[in-house]
Amino acid sequence: MKHLLIMESGSFKTFGGAANATYDIYMHLKESKEYKVDLFADFIKIDPNAKSIKIEDLSKRKYDLVMLNSIRDVPFVLKHLINKKSKNAKYIYVDRGNVLLNFRNAGIKKALPKMIAREYLMNKMKKWLDCYVALSAAQYRFAKKFFSDKTQLTYLPITPNESFKRVLVTTKEPNAIYVGRLDERQKKVGLLIKGVERVVTLHQELRSKHLLTIVGSGPDSEKYKKYVEQMHLYKNIKFHGYVKEKELVNIYNTSGFFVSYSEWEGMSRTFLEAMACGLPLLINEKNNTLIGYKPLTWLVTEYYNGLIYKYGDIDNFAKKFYEIYKGERLRKDLSRNAYEFSKQFNNRENLDTYKTIIDRLILDKLVSSIVFKQ
Repeated sequence: MKHLLIMESGSFKTFGGAANATYDIYMHLKESKEYKVDLFADFIKIDPNAKSIKIEDLSKRKYDLVMLNSIRDVPFVLKHLINKKSKNAKYIYVDRGNVLLNFRNAGIKKALPKMIAREYLMNKMKKWLDCYVALSAAQYRFAKKFFSDKTQLTYLPITPNESFKRVLVTTKEPNAIYVGRLDERQKKVGLLIKGVERVVTLHQELRSKHLLTIVGSGPDSEKYKKYVEQMHLYKNIKFHGYVKEKELVNIYNTSGFFVSYSEWEGMSRTFLEAMACGLPLLINEKNNTLIGYKPLTWLVTEYYNGLIYKYGDIDNFAKKFYEIYKGERLRKDLSRNAYEFSKQFNNRENLDTYKTIIDRLILDKLVSSIVFKQ
């Protein structure tokens, strides 16, 4: 029986859509009788029965394959796995944190200690990584330049869980919904709140209307709530904390459109979840994912499955927000197209592909061992 280790140590620090995607892979592999699967992650919010092994156990167990899902996994591999019992394991890295592209685009920020540390870890990983999984075409294109020929490259877009689907409801409202981590460093929810304030300022008839639902938790949760109170937007913006999957599906289906102000996204699962529930997207050009480059294809095509505003331009955001909020015919057209567009992302096929990648990597290891012994 093949012994696998699924790592998502990023979830020890923050919890979001990436952790949900890793959990789906973990459960899919665990359900197969071909594998014994250990987990090094904190998935208690998703599944109280998903127990993580302890740090001290990492070096005591021998693995055939290790899957990393966060750059934070690399130090644990270096310290507990790569030179211990699992030195001959196969290693896969799924770039859920968009670490390669973030480093490429960092500019002068590359001088920051955090970016220097990431560069160090990426170059360490480069020496022993067997397979890099890109979640977007942009990641894949840059990875071809970054990794040596010995590292296999695979482009496998993230997919929404089958639970996220369109449901006909009678109480659907035109309000926007944001789902994600409440963390200003990347998600910029503060700018999202400021954008809604601009909408209300420009259109006073909306002063008492519910315009935005914010779903999620994170280090800046309380700061955002105080900000909303200070700006007198408590009628316009409603907060939910972390919610279970069934409730989240219901919230999607009773909302009008999905909105994001993130400074960057690799391949956001929440974007796809929203479209699978029939919601068009209102996003900026910085978090519109490139999903194909022959020809160039983006996750959102303006006036097809969503609208795109200019990042940092609050007036442009307010204009597009009001347009989609007030345009019932527009929302319906975008909603229909978003739902149809989402059908190309099949979670079951995605999970089966991960299984195929794992089996091939382990088989290569076994063949090499036989040849070596002869």
